[in-house]
Amino acid sequence: MIPDRVVEVLRGPSVMQLGTRDAELRPAHSYVAGAIVHDDRQTITFFVTERRSKRILSDLEHNGRVAMAIAQASHEAYQLKGSYVSSHPASDEEYAFQEAYRSKLWPALAEFWPEEMVKPMILGAVYRPSVAITFRVEEVFLQTPGPRAGSKMD
Repeated sequence: MIPDRVVEVLRGPSVMQLGTRDAELRPAHSYVAGAIVHDDRQTITFFVTERRSKRILSDLEHNGRVAMAIAQASHEAYQLKGSYVSSHPASDEEYAFQEAYRSKLWPALAEFWPEEMVKPMILGAVYRPSVAITFRVEEVFLQTPGPRAGSKMD
């Protein structure tokens, strides 16, 4: 089960990144445009642009391993690791979710970086078309800088 605080951070505003790997251990990376924690508190659906999804989906279909990093602009950070469950083209409802995520992310980042840098990066990013990818979380790690950074959470 995903800890309560991690669920809160996933709801944002947080920067999220996804990592996968191929058979030769070459990594693939993408920023994530929002994530939905399912009622079971073990599965998450996140969104990546279609143009970044081909390599990611290939990796997931071959080995199924997912690593997702989430961080608040202030410093708090976590890493989730797990197994691929499914994917599908994003629906209109999921696009609305991504827009809401994006609209709350840019003001949070603008507290730390100049608005003229952050606003085009977040609000100007292309999210359509996108792919919804679901994975089952198996491990959660604390990544916030400090003496417990890198430790596995219960």
